[in-house]
Amino acid sequence: MAEAPSGGARGQVVEVVVVAADDPRHRALVRDAEVELQRRYGEGALEPPEGASHPDPADVVHLLAVAGDVALGCAVVAPLAVVGPGVGEVKRLFVPATARRRGVATALLRAAEEAARGRGLRALHLVTGTLQPEAIALYEREGWSPVAPYAWADDPMTRTFGKSLTAGPG
Repeated sequence: MAEAPSGGARGQVVEVVVVAADDPRHRALVRDAEVELQRRYGEGALEPPEGASHPDPADVVHLLAVAGDVALGCAVVAPLAVVGPGVGEVKRLFVPATARRRGVATALLRAAEEAARGRGLRALHLVTGTLQPEAIALYEREGWSPVAPYAWADDPMTRTFGKSLTAGPG
């Protein structure tokens, strides 16, 4: 799918691949992401907002960043019907501290955009938090802009970003 030009584990190129929802490496990284979110935001941070969408599992893409046999990060792309047709959401983009600053998150975000385009989506949205300045910086650097919230609208600690996919790769 997509590759990051700089080294991952042991200087290897990072590759982003599509995996099954039950891939144990992906599931472990999602659990690690949840632990980090709870550490940053406290208990209850993962409670889904009222009206949260539950897309058909067949429409969800699970991405895994790997370098050789080492899993370095994950992301999920899902349709976002609550915003409108042709719009998707990036969820659970996560890179553990041991793999950060190597281009893994950028590779995952670009692969998510590519996967969304491949599914005919014209835009992507995502929600992040104010206690994740590194994530906000990544999204802004990659051309994402603030958009109206669709989840956690009343939460002052969340930020919602979106990106049009009609202009071509980021």
